[in-house]
Amino acid sequence: MDARLKTLDIIYSVHETQVPEKKLACAKGCATCCTRNVTLTTLEGRRLFDWIATEAPHLMDLVRQESQKPRQIPTYTINGLTDLCMAGDEVPEEPSDPGWGACPLLSGEGLCQAYEARPFACRSMVSQSRCETGGFAEMDEITLTVNNVLMQYIEHTDDKGLTGNLTDILLLLENEDNRTAHEAETLTPPSDAFVANRPAQVLMVPPPHRDVVGKMMQEIQAKKG
Repeated sequence: MDARLKTLDIIYSVHETQVPEKKLACAKGCATCCTRNVTLTTLEGRRLFDWIATEAPHLMDLVRQESQKPRQIPTYTINGLTDLCMAGDEVPEEPSDPGWGACPLLSGEGLCQAYEARPFACRSMVSQSRCETGGFAEMDEITLTVNNVLMQYIEHTDDKGLTGNLTDILLLLENEDNRTAHEAETLTPPSDAFVANRPAQVLMVPPPHRDVVGKMMQEIQAKKG
């Protein structure tokens, strides 16, 4: 588990070098993308849960209070999506409505209360224009590729784990037996709210982006030692 968490932290740090802040419209208090539809792996959930347990245990009360509200429930993972596309299969729809409300970790001032340990979906959701103006994030193609590849890498690192909504993953990992099973790589989906992770069979990299992605992967491997 320590090795997997170290890899996750390296991915987070390398990602920060790939998305220069000077090109972004994102700013403190901008929270249009901070909905209750954030999904993540159990590895990211473990990093987030451990931070909450140590730094802000009251946040789990907020997660429990919000747990009856509607939210996106994933039916496939990023590597599962890649496998479907490679096989030419139809991709199932996932109901996801931003109108369902804000992330339970978001403060009334529009600030993430667990920003330091936020999952990759939150780190990678960046925009070159204000989302509340156009209603969507404006992201260039290389940023999208980098995000997809790193999401694949994170899932690959946690290929014996699960993917689920932020609320469900945190509530799952609140149970010590589930944390132990995750560490032992024996955790199985306890309900339809979770999807089993998969190893990455192929990375989604368009030919023009191969040099950038190749250098990024080399940097990750070098930091892993």
